[in-house]
Amino acid sequence: MPTEPLAVLQHYFDLVQAFNVDAAAYAEVLHPEVEQLEYPNDLHKEPVRRSFEEIITNLRVGRELLVDPDFSVRHTHVGAMDTIVVEGRWEATLLHDAGPVVRGQRVASELCLIFEFKDGKIYRQRRYPCYEPL
Repeated sequence: MPTEPLAVLQHYFDLVQAFNVDAAAYAEVLHPEVEQLEYPNDLHKEPVRRSFEEIITNLRVGRELLVDPDFSVRHTHVGAMDTIVVEGRWEATLLHDAGPVVRGQRVASELCLIFEFKDGKIYRQRRYPCYEPL
């Protein structure tokens, strides 16, 4: 099990990229009191807070709706007090029609992610997604 923040983060990205929904695998990298905060965007008009269980549920939904996810990290900044800022681009292909997007369409977002660590695990995550027009 990785304990160094960058290794923990890479393991987390690998799990998410695979749409892994095994709670035990995430328990290795997510603190039991983890909170993910996603700021308003084209998909969510209000901020969305997710607990450990809600993060797994959100991944299950993604796994049923999307295929071929790709997250490309562009910049990583390691800050003070176990904080890491990541900028990147995420893309995936829709498996089913969903609102304004149709099956086979590629959806994409520029992302800024801020991670805080506690006890060697991800404790807080703030997501600032900027989706391309759907």
